[in-house]
Amino acid sequence: MVAIAVASVAALAGVSAWAQAPAVAPAKQRYVQGSWVNLRDAAQSQARVVAQVPANTVLQQLTERDGWCAVLYAGDARLGPPLAEPLQAHVACNLLADQPLTLAQAGKDAARAFWVAPSANRMRAYGNALPRPAALQLPALVQSHTLRMPVLYPQRPEWEAAKKLMRGGVLLRPEQEIDRGRPVNPLDDVKLARAVDHIPAVAPLAAPPTLPAIAPSYFRSHTGVALLHEAEADGIAAVAGSRIAVEPTTAPYGSFNRHSGPEIEFVTGFWDVGGADLAFAPALTLYAITHQGLVGARTLGRRYWDISNADHYCGGHYPGKGFDDPRNDETTAVRGYAKVSESADVLARLVLPGKLPPDAVKVKTRRYATSWMQPADPPIRDKPTRKHTAVTVHEIDLDRDGVADILRIDTPSPGGMSFEPIFEWRWYLNISGQWFRAGHWVDQECT
Repeated sequence: MVAIAVASVAALAGVSAWAQAPAVAPAKQRYVQGSWVNLRDAAQSQARVVAQVPANTVLQQLTERDGWCAVLYAGDARLGPPLAEPLQAHVACNLLADQPLTLAQAGKDAARAFWVAPSANRMRAYGNALPRPAALQLPALVQSHTLRMPVLYPQRPEWEAAKKLMRGGVLLRPEQEIDRGRPVNPLDDVKLARAVDHIPAVAPLAAPPTLPAIAPSYFRSHTGVALLHEAEADGIAAVAGSRIAVEPTTAPYGSFNRHSGPEIEFVTGFWDVGGADLAFAPALTLYAITHQGLVGARTLGRRYWDISNADHYCGGHYPGKGFDDPRNDETTAVRGYAKVSESADVLARLVLPGKLPPDAVKVKTRRYATSWMQPADPPIRDKPTRKHTAVTVHEIDLDRDGVADILRIDTPSPGGMSFEPIFEWRWYLNISGQWFRAGHWVDQECT
């Protein structure tokens, strides 16, 4: 009985001691806010670095003292597989937050923006923002490098991690890559050229243009479509649901713009990526809609990425974003769709999250006559001649429900040399019954 009593007292004492022991606070999930942050083996700024992690890395905070947080780091999928065992380390607490960074919060910080939402374009901005030593800045390179002479940049751990991530490919979120702004009235963008120097003015339209009645139809959200005329590779891949990868091919080198030189004016690429291909997995399916309403489809798995940094010289181009028309030699035709040649008159090209049926769509075209006077130019024109042309409004009804889903408006102006019509094309998308701008192409005469 005495032994039992003693045991009971001991047990109660143990329970009492456990009850009085301070509770250990559960680990708190925190997010790294810096673009590339050191984790150290002690709470000191000079302590050994045991890991380096990018923005939005998840850490489990254990304690906080004197501005330092003890944390557990289990790895980050952007850098590689999970660690076999969590790493205990220390980090300055002002580099952590309770919520992950957003793109808006990253702002113009290219490094943080890349790690918040890795993409090809944000990788390019990241590389361009890396600080360059004086010897690698353009004024020094002009003195030290000649045309096509390679430019060698030092390795940086954070940049090597970014390249590795992008070589493997990333999935993008359409809502982060597609921004069409506010709804518009497309007719507000129809502006006829005025007389400038030797170029004649365009006459007022013979009749005011009108738009088709609009209502919600094929596209119910901005993430449900991307035109090649409004988006670059990131936006196209995001809407299509394809991973996009950046595969470096050449080192950067010095170059100059057409009719310039011999001194170099720029360096190709960004940081140590002088040339690259873009790869898409699965391959993008690019749809083409012709004037006749035919639907073509071709897949694109890989393409050269133009990061030459050369200025646009002349010729038709997208003043803003755009994805150049695919060539047949870099794409594969999809069976069951119309055969659309490279020379075909294509009204619009697009990608979708799903499949666009191969059935012919309905296209309606309205013309609004205009003209201008072409000056005499012997032997081409012995006397001034009036050139007749038109503003053209193309309505594309993808599902033949009587409501236009895509609009393209072609506005002519006199070419600066021939005075023949050159065109500005603007695209618009019907998103839930409202028109939004979706691309702009400008033609240009070249010497």
